[in-house]
Amino acid sequence: MSKENTVHQRRGGGISSSSINHYSKYKSTQSSEDSSWSDYDEAQLKHYQQQSSSGIGSAAAEHIADLLSLKKRKDRIREKARRQSYYLSTWFFLKILSIVFFVAFFSSYLQVKGLIGEDGILPVNTLLERQQKNLMASASPSSTNEINSIWILLTHPTNGFGISVNNTLYLMCVLGLVFSSLSLFTTPIATYIGFMWFLYYCIVDVGQIFYSYQWDQLLLETSFLAIFLSPFTFKYDDKPSTPIRYLLKWLVFRLIFGSGIIKLTPIWSSFKAMSFHYETQCIPNIISYYVHQFPNYYHQFETMMTLVIEILVTPFFFAPRVFKITACLINILLQICIILTGNYNFFNYLTIALLLMLLDDSFILSACSVILPSPFYQYIRMLEYNKTTSARQDREKRNKTDIRFTLSNINSKNLLIPFIFILVGMSTLYASTRYLQRQSVPTIIQRVHSALDFYHITGTYGLFSHVTTERFELSIEGSYDGIQWYEYEFYYKPGNLSRAPPLVFPGHNPRLDWQMWFAGISDPRTQGWIVHFMAKLLEGSPEVLSLIDYSPFPLDNPPKYIKANKFKYQFTKWKTSDQWWEREFVDHYILPFELDSPSYKYFLQDSKK
Repeated sequence: MSKENTVHQRRGGGISSSSINHYSKYKSTQSSEDSSWSDYDEAQLKHYQQQSSSGIGSAAAEHIADLLSLKKRKDRIREKARRQSYYLSTWFFLKILSIVFFVAFFSSYLQVKGLIGEDGILPVNTLLERQQKNLMASASPSSTNEINSIWILLTHPTNGFGISVNNTLYLMCVLGLVFSSLSLFTTPIATYIGFMWFLYYCIVDVGQIFYSYQWDQLLLETSFLAIFLSPFTFKYDDKPSTPIRYLLKWLVFRLIFGSGIIKLTPIWSSFKAMSFHYETQCIPNIISYYVHQFPNYYHQFETMMTLVIEILVTPFFFAPRVFKITACLINILLQICIILTGNYNFFNYLTIALLLMLLDDSFILSACSVILPSPFYQYIRMLEYNKTTSARQDREKRNKTDIRFTLSNINSKNLLIPFIFILVGMSTLYASTRYLQRQSVPTIIQRVHSALDFYHITGTYGLFSHVTTERFELSIEGSYDGIQWYEYEFYYKPGNLSRAPPLVFPGHNPRLDWQMWFAGISDPRTQGWIVHFMAKLLEGSPEVLSLIDYSPFPLDNPPKYIKANKFKYQFTKWKTSDQWWEREFVDHYILPFELDSPSYKYFLQDSKK
């Protein structure tokens, strides 16, 4: 008679046959790497064990105690495996990357025609014509840009398909939205991410000053590495590529640590930076206004903590598990604080996605059980369970099948990863040595870096190195007669003193408003784009006018004259005024001009050179 039947015969004290079912269930899964045991199962077994010990017989008690012991042993083995697995962190990373791409393409769709469209501020047509002339004058045909060649192929009326620049820009944004949606709601395969990288790169490559920000470079570099981290089929890899994970870890380390090192300037070293940051950052939000009112000792403390986190805590990314997780969580908290107190588009969300790659499956499961509602947590558990089950089935299939080494059995992605690791590693080494102002870099590393930098695959990062102590804003004003002037209002940059600092939609990047902030702290002779912008306002361009919130002039009757004045803006004191800002005139930034002005015509001739 079997042990199961013996136990069944001795259950007269109240233990039911379901205990035998639990035991059989365990026996059937004992050889597997994972099982579907739940907390309810374990509670039931303990209940049966209590019943057995109360007088049912020793056989049942022994079997159930053995079952509980074996289950705990399997749990320890499974937990150890989870601490070495990064499947869930890769899943979260790829999903957040897809969301970031979706927001980036949607944000571009709303602005790109007014920024670089046919009738935009800096038209792509003008850029392509200028580069074509430079190419014809150059003795080296290899100096042309391959991506611009694609633009010429798509938009040239005779040598290409003749698609308009506006339609091409919209087509790239719409395709980017499609691929990012597919990547978000299905498996984010390498094909989807590859197309997103290519489409966004095509826009960045002709975006000129409006797409020259560090977060655009970061998105391109991150997505390029993600191509080799993501699965090449619709089945997730149970073991994401370790070399690519280390490159992503190295990327987020360069990003944060470089931002800390570059802050070693007098204003940061004296712990004064955060006393000005909230007021002088590019686009403050309403929380910035209130945090700016905090006592000075608070700002000194957060300045010190920012330097400590970015310089001293970040190197623990390469430390043992406990220190690595702690450093990761501290940096995530810092990014959340930046998100709450400023409008920094998708940059901080992308940084958080990179930081998640430092967390193993064990920690993510534990965190999800606390943070997420039960249905979402169960979905994450199901993902992890399916991964483990799939891995076990693959191993059993390999064990039963005589797989011989052939070229057809080699994963093409695994062949590429070592080369990507070496090339990107060499390029970032060059960027690091240049950052440390050491010029003795081997020639081969310089050539590799030049090739990768050509495609924005690698870059040097460092944010908020200079915190301005005063905020300067440009006021664009138009007039019909040169006497009575009326001011244009932007969507997000400070203008109207009674308008509260805005909350920009998460991830959205109002590029014109950002560029206006940079122009306000720069020499007008280096900001030629703003003259083009003002000229488009004189022309009444609908595409450019769509980038601003309010025009005091009707679309069919634009102003004759336009000018730019420079003002110093300051937050008002809390509860002392009904206004949010106060301003003081500083200087004339650009003197009044009209489309027929000799000065403007000379500027156009000079800009074509």
